[in-house]
Amino acid sequence: MPTDASSRAPRAGGGTARFGRRPTDLTLALVAAFVAGVLLAVQSRVNGELGSHIPAMTAAWLSFFIGLTAVALLWFTARFRSGVARVRTAVRERQLPLWQLFGGFAGGLVVATQTYAVPLVGVATFLIALIGGQTVNALVVDRFRFGPAAPQLITPARVAAAVLAVIGVVVAVTPGVRDGEFLWLPAVLAFVVGMLTAVQQATNARITTISGDSSVTAFINFTTGSVLLVLIGAWTVLPAGVPDLSGIPWWAWPGGVLGVLFIVLAAWAVMHSGVLLFALVTITSQMGTGVVLDLLAPATRDAVGVQMLVGVALTVLAAAWAALARARSRRRAAH
Repeated sequence: MPTDASSRAPRAGGGTARFGRRPTDLTLALVAAFVAGVLLAVQSRVNGELGSHIPAMTAAWLSFFIGLTAVALLWFTARFRSGVARVRTAVRERQLPLWQLFGGFAGGLVVATQTYAVPLVGVATFLIALIGGQTVNALVVDRFRFGPAAPQLITPARVAAAVLAVIGVVVAVTPGVRDGEFLWLPAVLAFVVGMLTAVQQATNARITTISGDSSVTAFINFTTGSVLLVLIGAWTVLPAGVPDLSGIPWWAWPGGVLGVLFIVLAAWAVMHSGVLLFALVTITSQMGTGVVLDLLAPATRDAVGVQMLVGVALTVLAAAWAALARARSRRRAAH
């Protein structure tokens, strides 16, 4: 996989793997970010539906274990095993900090929060809160280079784009707050988890740079995320026994697979776009898809009004602003 700049990743045998940048990489990264946003919105609805039929933590376990099983099948390919070996070598030689392998903790918390929050507040509100936390922390993540891309200064234009995205979040959720129907706990949890996902996206990009295969990143994420979910959920899931799965619709099951696809796309895209630009472009597709999904669901249809649509429009404007600001910074750096 190419990176934001030409780079080398350690091979298991001590050599290096070169990943060169192509002129179209940024464009492809933005397309990948858009698709990733759609996937995350659909996954939120799917996992939320699963969580409405069985306890939230049990639903999170099922979703994550299905995703882990799907990506683990890639062990049968030599490319995947080679990528894992390169990551192992990088950790052993201290080219990759061990803590960066635990970005899957954020993914596990996202799924756990989805299964709890979406049945209560809907897809759009969940995503709004998640996006708010992600956008605020992305500025810091890009500045201190948690990912493989070069550090990016916190310029006035980038701060303004992030602030505009947060304003869009506030505008979109205000009707529920004014009507006294807004549930704070699910929103606060989603905001905090969103801040963690900004770090996850950057560390995932670094792992992908080293392994040369974003599916390796997905496997590491689902492994560490599964461990976290077991640790925090065993005391509620195991005593409850096997849940009744008979009434769950078929489309509520593929959330884990959608999560794998999201991580694969995101890990590659962040290498070329940086965390902030990735986050803001993903906002566009997340919010648009979230609104459509809420309109299709009778339980959340009434929550979609003019003010929420204005909030979505502001987040789209913020994404465009961030893209222009980053393009100007790159041109200045080239001269």
